[in-house]
Order: sequence, then structure tokens, then C-alpha cells
Amino acid sequence: MEPNEPALTRRWDASIARRLGEATITAPLSADAASEAIALVQRFGFAIVESAPTAPTEPAIDDRRGELESFGSTLGTPVFQSPRHELVEDVKDFSDVERGDDRGYRSGGELKPHSDPPTLIVLHCLQAAKSGGGSSLVSVASIVQRMAATDPTLVDELMAPFPDWRIAGQDGAAVAGPSPRPRPVLSQHEGTLSCVLYRPFIELAADALGTPLRREQIAALDLFEACSLDDDLTLRFVLRPGQTLVLHNRSVLHARTDYTDWPELGRRRHLLRMWIDAPESFPVHPDHELGDLFASPPVL
Repeated sequence: MEPNEPALTRRWDASIARRLGEATITAPLSADAASEAIALVQRFGFAIVESAPTAPTEPAIDDRRGELESFGSTLGTPVFQSPRHELVEDVKDFSDVERGDDRGYRSGGELKPHSDPPTLIVLHCLQAAKSGGGSSLVSVASIVQRMAATDPTLVDELMAPFPDWRIAGQDGAAVAGPSPRPRPVLSQHEGTLSCVLYRPFIELAADALGTPLRREQIAALDLFEACSLDDDLTLRFVLRPGQTLVLHNRSVLHARTDYTDWPELGRRRHLLRMWIDAPESFPVHPDHELGDLFASPPVL
């Protein structure tokens, strides 16, 4: 890390695993812990809050939901995570009991490095999987530095607009389709580098518009993805019961390995998730400040 770099452009690689304690707070979920977490996220792009695990009973889990919602409200403004208007969402494999629910975070499959829409994502672990389900984090600044050493013109490609997709209910849209406003994958604002990337949505929008991505755009996305998967850039760990990950969605990408779960529903891997909008604490370019995507009712 360069000593004069703005906090959210600071680069780190897999060796940060040896310093994970510096990004960890041992405390109950509280306003004080949230303030400490903000300072660590501004420094590293993420923080881990370690509190006591929750008993596997509905009353205890409901209490933890309340604690998490209060904690998230101190970080910024909790926002809805879908048209269903969830503020605290269950991240759990329902794929064998809810056939129509194909959301990736509700299955046991692998998730590649990506960003979510809000400023911050909060993930609290109630129960770990039988095996697997490891988390991966990678610094956007480190990815871009590696790309620039290979082909700086491809970094420039990612700074230009890409087609974007919005789901039904997002920004008041009645149906899913290409967004009227393209968005760059990478952006700079007052020295802060930020990223908004979910590649399947870019490709879906390009197909729907009938304007295939240019060869250079595909090459830029391919190189970015390859660098995001480099082992020497990636921090890997398993979130344990009682631990809460607070992640800045613009400076750090996150991913998850596939996992094997317990057959009993009550023992399955179970996380609670919040989306937090916090532009005051973590300002980025307006192109990357997405706000509350699902606040508006659908326009029919």
C-alpha cells in the first residue's frame, strides 16, 4: 500500500490473510461496533465483527435479526434487496423446496467474484455448511493494477459505458429489460476507484439490445475476471457462526465456493444479509451510486 493513497484505492493481496486480525472486531453487534467497522472498511474495504453465535431457535434468530437491523442502521441506510422489500434477507439453500426460486444466493452453487448494488453488504453467519461455502474477497485496485501491467487499454475499456440490465421492480420498472442508462464497470471519483460488475447482466442487456459486445469489451471483461480469480490476489476464509462480514461493494469483489449442506433444513448453511446505502461515508462516482433500487413501486 502506498502511504498517501486514498483509503479505498489501497491495494492488498492474499497475504492480507496474515493480518486478518487487524480487520476483525470482537464485540456484540452494536452502534459502537458499527463505528469501528466503518473505520476498518474505509481502510481495507471490509471488516469482520465477531460476536457470540446464535442458538438455533426461532426466538434467538429473531433476536439476532433485530440486532443486525439495528447494527446495519448505524452503518448507513438499510435498503430493500428486491421487489419483495426485504431489509434482512435469508441466504440459504431453498432450491429443493422452492423450485421457482432460482436466485443464486439461495442455492449451493459457486458464485464468481462480483459486486452487489448497495454501498455496503452485511452478511451475518447463523450456521455454516457441512463442507465448503468459503468466502473469497479481492481488491478491485489490485485487479486493475494487474490488468494495467498486462494491457492498460483494456482498463480504459472498462471505464467506458457498458449495457446494463435491470430486473422487474428496479427503479420502478414494471418489467425486466435493458437499462436506458449504460454504466461503466470501473470509475474514478476524487481518487477513489470503484467497480460495479455482474457480468451476466451485461451480456443479457447486450443480447436484448441486439448490439453484441465489441471484441475489446469482451477481452476487457475476460482479463478482469481472470485477474479477479488469481490465487495470489484473493483472500479466502469461511465465515463462522457469530461472524458478520461488512463489505464495501465498490472497492472489493466477493465470491463463494460451492458447498455441501446438511439434509435437515434446520441445520443448513444460513446467513442473514442486509444492503446498506452509505454515500456519505463511502462516496463514489454518481454512475456507481445506485441508491435504493426498489424504493419506487412498479410503473404499470
